[in-house]
Amino acid sequence: MGSVAKYRGILLDFYGTLARATHWFSVEEALAEHGYVLDPELRDRWFNDGIDGDDHEAASQSRDHYVKWQLDRTYSMLSESDVHPDEHATIAEKLRIGAATRVLEAYDEVPEVLAQLRAEGLKLVVCSNWDWDLAEAVDESGLSDAVDLLVSSAWVGVRKPNPRIYLHTLEKAGLEPEEVLFAGDTWGADVEGPLAAGMTPVYLRRDGHWTDGTCPHDEPRGRGVTVASDLSAILSLI
Repeated sequence: MGSVAKYRGILLDFYGTLARATHWFSVEEALAEHGYVLDPELRDRWFNDGIDGDDHEAASQSRDHYVKWQLDRTYSMLSESDVHPDEHATIAEKLRIGAATRVLEAYDEVPEVLAQLRAEGLKLVVCSNWDWDLAEAVDESGLSDAVDLLVSSAWVGVRKPNPRIYLHTLEKAGLEPEEVLFAGDTWGADVEGPLAAGMTPVYLRRDGHWTDGTCPHDEPRGRGVTVASDLSAILSLI
């Protein structure tokens, strides 16, 4: 790191990049309790395409709108899983309670890395495909004081890699794309999207991380994108 930083800001994905769940009651567990199995193709679509879909501006008017819309989408997923309608409300309530009892923790290196980045004068911004309660999730992870700005797809009305969420985040942060590194663990949302928006991506492939179904490359190194095993790699790039 030199005395003059190459970048002015770092945009960071949240889940899988800054923090992970050490306990979370999954939809698979909820369905299994009722004798159902979540089809892998449906699961991939549910999680990679996202509970939010791509564009959900109408649902982002308020937290109440958003929570109701999420519940409607949960029921839709349960219907696609051939869950009997009489069980929808019970399973949805189990998922709500399970989310409330989750445990989120920052990855070991993250607090120190964020502190060093801030010491270099960089603006630190979380840009996440999360629900309405991103601020609470970041606080639960112990990182509220370590970052300068939070942007959730739930508030913006679109998910990464929709270009509008990057534009919104950059405007809120007062940054230009060429001034920004974007670090995340999902190829489509955190590499392709930021590249198209003019930012420089850093792709995280942590040991033991879940499979990234959006990455079309078995080995993404050598494609003009920095690949890192943890967030500390950013320190050598600024």
